[in-house]
Amino acid sequence: MERVRLGLVGVGIPSGEPHWKARLHYHVPSIAWARYFPQIAGNPKAELVAVCDVVESCARLAQEKYKARQVFLDYEEMLKKADIDAVIITTPSNLHASMTIKAVRAGKHVLVEKPLATNMEDAEKVLEETNRARVKTLTLPWIYSRFFMKVRELIDAGEIGKVAVARGRFSHGGSGHSEWFYRADKGGSVIFDMGIYAVSHITGWLGSARKVHALSSTVLKKRMIRDKEIDVDIEDNAIIGLDLGGDRLATIETNYCTVSAVGPIYELHGTDGSIFLEGRDTDLRVYSQRRVLNDLSGWMVFRDFEREQLSWGVADPVVNYFIDSILKDKDTTPLIQHQVHVIEILEKSRLSSEMGKALDLTTTFKLPPTPPI
Repeated sequence: MERVRLGLVGVGIPSGEPHWKARLHYHVPSIAWARYFPQIAGNPKAELVAVCDVVESCARLAQEKYKARQVFLDYEEMLKKADIDAVIITTPSNLHASMTIKAVRAGKHVLVEKPLATNMEDAEKVLEETNRARVKTLTLPWIYSRFFMKVRELIDAGEIGKVAVARGRFSHGGSGHSEWFYRADKGGSVIFDMGIYAVSHITGWLGSARKVHALSSTVLKKRMIRDKEIDVDIEDNAIIGLDLGGDRLATIETNYCTVSAVGPIYELHGTDGSIFLEGRDTDLRVYSQRRVLNDLSGWMVFRDFEREQLSWGVADPVVNYFIDSILKDKDTTPLIQHQVHVIEILEKSRLSSEMGKALDLTTTFKLPPTPPI
């Protein structure tokens, strides 16, 4: 195989129409237009063969712009009839697991947007079916950015000593383009939509968590989506506490109530120093007591992470990694095992909030020291 033939499901629109009532994200493109179509077009080893969407006009627009050979309105029909090797899934969250399973059973490789699933049972089923079909499944968030690897390098080198506590925040004011973000029956959940990033990064750095204890609430019971007011039946505000073993603790803040958000925030504090990232456009700052003898300040600053630091942004070349994993037969299993653990944390976070107590976690994972693909 010299090129990977792709089908994409969940096209969406290039952008919304500006509206005075519109909230965050209404004016930006869907993830397919923002991330996947440009990355496919920019990879000479990838070919967009088919697009699928329940709204025909969306699919036709993508076909015209990116020259896809086939248009489908039915996903199962695309799997049966399209001449494709792999599928990219960018549909609402509640469809991710079932669509992934259908694709791998059809012998297709899969790149699926986050979350992998909205419950543990489905996440484990995806892993099981992927292993049985012997295909590649890759899911977001893609954590192997330069930013992620630099932090991991600093931790592994002992620059901040034994890590004691980590803090992550991923929040914004809430999406304004689709109702499903606020509907539990469609997979809506700020924990699964936004909290998944910080959970993925912190566990990627520090390993499997042993317990989770969370609090959540619904601050805005109604929201304006485009020009329509809707009822909100999901949590839009949450704090997740993790026991990572070895006396290490983490807290994660996530919500749809931070209208002034400038990006993710991370802090890691150890016995010999700290790591700080205070926003998406800031430098990575590190204080290490190990450096005091050679550098009176003990501070290190790492720059130029703005465009490639986190999987929150659309700059990460995730399609390139996916194509390489197929063409070079790279093992994506560790990444799926990691996300199964993440899904358990997210699911039990919601349950912990309902029950008012900490819950044990049963899954584990082990990521290789370098990107597995």
